[in-house]
Amino acid sequence: MTAEQRLKERTDELTRKRTENDLLRRQIDGFGDRMVEITEELGIGQEGLAFLEELANSRRGVMKGRIEKVITEAMHLIYDDTYRAELSYSVKNNRSNLIIEMVRKTPAGDVRRQMGGFGGGMADTMSVPMRLMVLMGANQTDKVCLLDECWKHMDPERIPLIGNFIRLLTDRLGIQVIFLTHHQPLRAYADRTYEISEEDGSSSVQVFS
Repeated sequence: MTAEQRLKERTDELTRKRTENDLLRRQIDGFGDRMVEITEELGIGQEGLAFLEELANSRRGVMKGRIEKVITEAMHLIYDDTYRAELSYSVKNNRSNLIIEMVRKTPAGDVRRQMGGFGGGMADTMSVPMRLMVLMGANQTDKVCLLDECWKHMDPERIPLIGNFIRLLTDRLGIQVIFLTHHQPLRAYADRTYEISEEDGSSSVQVFS
């Protein structure tokens, strides 16, 4: 290779490097402009989030009162009027946290238990109304609620109270409840009953109107 050929080769390589550098510089400048735009957008987003949080806080008290009222009514129907529900909200790690308490009025003062301290029957009495409120608030679902073995730990003498409670909910809210249970007395509160039995490894279904 002659000296002229080497010089031309180096000149071409230098031109190519300059072209690449110019392209990278334009990309870096573009990224810088985009970072400024993103920062401005993020600032607007943070303002929007702050507004929504403020709006949520202003309405939270109203919703809290409604939820507490519905759950407390259920507790009164199935247990007695010494019980009530209380909800409290907090924010942990940028996430909302809900604490549900059962409060019972006694001569010695209020007794409080959080969700982990509920018996199965009380937990169902508090959770079923909340599930139904979520169902009623959803615009993209049919108003059908499936309850699988709810109140399975309930005292037998309270089963008729549960039947009345479910009937009250279906009539008041205009929803259909499909209830799976081993509590035979609840059959009296159903519009239609399907009894499933198994014999020799095969299942059969009987329908009672």
